[in-house]
Amino acid sequence: MWLSESFGTCLVLIAVAGTLTANAAWFPLVLAIAVVAAAVLSTFGLSIVRYRRWRWELQEEELDLLHGAWRVVRTIVPVTRIQHVSVERTGWTDVFGLVRLHVHTAAGKTTIPGLQRPQADDLRDRILAKLRTPDDL
Repeated sequence: MWLSESFGTCLVLIAVAGTLTANAAWFPLVLAIAVVAAAVLSTFGLSIVRYRRWRWELQEEELDLLHGAWRVVRTIVPVTRIQHVSVERTGWTDVFGLVRLHVHTAAGKTTIPGLQRPQADDLRDRILAKLRTPDDL
């Protein structure tokens, strides 16, 4: 899914480089080739790195997330701070059979993208089970 999203950006950069090369004498062919090469490398390279870096783990008292290509970000969400959990499905994610899980706290929303529906439902249920207390039953 991330590769497809990046591919659209790559096509736009290639089209701009091609247009500038064809219509502007000041834009040398070597620069256009460099732009196209950079677009292709960033599309495939960043998508692969982004996919390989995305990690999450639900521990006893926290949800631990690690992601980023250039800048690696680690987010720890205490389970006791979670207010609600939602699963988002869009037309674009349906193409790939994936959903996004959103964990909402008072501080904002944390998203885990690229989950399969059964995996997201299971994670949502595990988080909600940790939130329940004996008073809730």
